[in-house]
Amino acid sequence: MEPRTVHLSDGIALTYRVTWSLRRRTRKQHVAGDFADPVTYESESVALTCIDREARALIDAMLANYAEHTPGDLLQT
Repeated sequence: MEPRTVHLSDGIALTYRVTWSLRRRTRKQHVAGDFADPVTYESESVALTCIDREARALIDAMLANYAEHTPGDLLQT
C-alpha cells in the first residue's frame, strides 16, 4: 500500500494506491499474478476491504475455471 498526496481545489488529501500479488499456497515463491489497482482509496481500511473483495472474486473465478477443466470434484474427502 502506497500513500499518495493529492492536490485538490480546496486543499490536500491523502489517498492510497494498492499493488498486490497472488501466490499459490503450496509454492509461495510462485506468483500466480501481480496486480496494480488503478483506483486510489481514501483510507487504508477502505483499500484493504476493496482489495480483499477483488482478490476473493479472482480466486473464486480461478477455482471455478479449474473445476471446469478438471475431472472430479474439487471438494472430495
